[in-house]
Amino acid sequence: MCGDNEPLHSENQQDTKGTTPPRHAHFSRKIIPTLVCFQPGSIHHFGGVTATLLNFLRGMIYGLIALSFLFFLDHCNIIHMESAHVLRSSVLKSLSISDDDPKGLASLEASSGLKFIAVDQYVFWMYELDDAPKKIQSAEEELEQLEENQMAIEEELVPLAEEFAKLMANPLVKL
Repeated sequence: MCGDNEPLHSENQQDTKGTTPPRHAHFSRKIIPTLVCFQPGSIHHFGGVTATLLNFLRGMIYGLIALSFLFFLDHCNIIHMESAHVLRSSVLKSLSISDDDPKGLASLEASSGLKFIAVDQYVFWMYELDDAPKKIQSAEEELEQLEENQMAIEEELVPLAEEFAKLMANPLVKL
């Protein structure tokens, strides 16, 4: 169908009953193959309408991917784009969430099941979590050292407590 160089239906041609075909037959036999088929040597080629639409669609997709990547780099503080900040604030305003309205953000977090935080805060929390086992180990070592010191002090207090009891029992001290 796309390779034919002859017209599929001429204006003077009549079908077997002697009547001309309906208009939709002309549309489906001549215009649709011309728009859909790529025939560079054909007279009926309109310049590739479908190719133009496909190129337009590809351009839109590549453009959105590029913008998304740039917005991600801006969010990670690698680059600074004022338009990304304006877009972000306008989206938050359209969601009725502002910096002064923590209830709106809390509502969005509750409904989505996510916690929205800045990348810097996330990195700080991850560092804290990675560093937590070292802190726990050092705290346990310090606790053991304090318990050993407490035992040594209690051993020194035993003779002093006995002498204190003797002195309190002596009537000459009068305490």
